[in-house]
Amino acid sequence: MKNLLAFSLLISGLALHAVLEAQDLRFSQYYAAPHLSNPAFTGYFNGDVRAMAIYKSQWERPFDAYRTIGGGADFSLMRNKLRGSGFGVGLHAFSDQAGDINFNTNQIHLSMAYTQKLSDITPSYLSAGFQMMTANRSIDLSRAIFDNQNGGNPGFDNISVDNYWYFSLGLGLLWYYQPSKDVNFYIGASAFNLLRPSQTFFTDGRDELFVRYVAQGGLQFKVNDRLSANPSLLFQRQGPFQELLFGTLMNYDFSDAGQEFKLGFGMWYRLQDALIPVVRVNYQDLILTFNYDINLSSLTRGSRADGGPEISLTYSGWWSADRKKKANQKNLYQCPDI
Repeated sequence: MKNLLAFSLLISGLALHAVLEAQDLRFSQYYAAPHLSNPAFTGYFNGDVRAMAIYKSQWERPFDAYRTIGGGADFSLMRNKLRGSGFGVGLHAFSDQAGDINFNTNQIHLSMAYTQKLSDITPSYLSAGFQMMTANRSIDLSRAIFDNQNGGNPGFDNISVDNYWYFSLGLGLLWYYQPSKDVNFYIGASAFNLLRPSQTFFTDGRDELFVRYVAQGGLQFKVNDRLSANPSLLFQRQGPFQELLFGTLMNYDFSDAGQEFKLGFGMWYRLQDALIPVVRVNYQDLILTFNYDINLSSLTRGSRADGGPEISLTYSGWWSADRKKKANQKNLYQCPDI
């Protein structure tokens, strides 16, 4: 009972802390929503259209404390006309809810990118991306309990609004290289919240959102004709907060007679925070991925190592079978497998 009470207070405290120093949305499956880590991924995939949906919850038993859901689509444009170079545009929306006071963040992202093919001999590409984001944050003050209600110091009496809007920009670069048919890799860097928007519910002064800096890389190589490995790494820093996430997915290819089917198992580790087992199923144009964050941080006593599940579904397809055939014949699309 004591642990239950302590953890309940912790959840309420974290929600209030999020109001004071809110960070950007974060998924363990950063590869399922690639534009959140680098807008240069926009439109850079094998196909004409890519649609995705993702859901994440954390500490859901017994608190159901954090929930994030999102989805959207991006499009690859003019690849056939520009001999492998091309444009990308995407629109995504996310909704996040945290804590007992319903601290909600709703975001809309408009992303654009251009990818330049650098070589026809050894495939390599450079992509630059740009992102505009507008967001609304809100809290339910009727569910909040403050110190002054218990005769203490009124620490939050200067809250002036229960919701506000802000706008910001992000930029990113991505380089992809394929030294052989069995090996390819990518590296990228990006920065978000470049306008440093104010994001406060209080009347006194500004509380600027920290710029979020991201560095990432990934590698794909074949172990044999059926088995391949996809190690990757993501590092993010936002003000005093930072995250290092790395791991590997092993894919076994069961494809036969035109039916694409791959099964993947992997493990990621978020430094000093969580171990993340992953299962992925690729069937035709669909990718279904599930992971579970096993909390290993100092919060383990309260959370009982219960992190949270995350599930995503991605579709990558073509406007027509003829477009897919022509692209494959011209070998126009070499893209990172993230």
